[in-house]
Amino acid sequence: MKKTLFILLAITLAIGAQAQEGKKAGIKFDKTTIDLGQITKKAPIKECFFTFTNTGDADLYIHQIITSCSCTGRKYPTHAIKPGATDTVFVTYNAENKSPRRFRTSITIHSNAATEMTKLYLKGEIMPQEVKENQEIEIEE
Repeated sequence: MKKTLFILLAITLAIGAQAQEGKKAGIKFDKTTIDLGQITKKAPIKECFFTFTNTGDADLYIHQIITSCSCTGRKYPTHAIKPGATDTVFVTYNAENKSPRRFRTSITIHSNAATEMTKLYLKGEIMPQEVKENQEIEIEE
């Protein structure tokens, strides 16, 4: 009797594992790069978002988001995203105390999707501080 119950339990678990094996989450972003344009010292913080859809047939979970620079903040869903559902990753870029230059920073999404890692990008240009024609500049010696 115990042997029969054990065999039935093993078969049930094997069938369940096979049914789950074929299901995978998918992640598809509406865009992978956002151009923040020119960033001035008067408004050094830019906020934007990336919208994505679970294109798979299993729940999607974002495990972690890693940015290539500490100047980039992120907020992302920690709950399950059902198949076919859409959600958003919010990103903040802070150019305060950054020297004038063009930039491109990456945001790496780690999830349980068939493609486990997805890269997104922010780009733009940090503008030099405007100097007015008659502005006095103090020079300390």
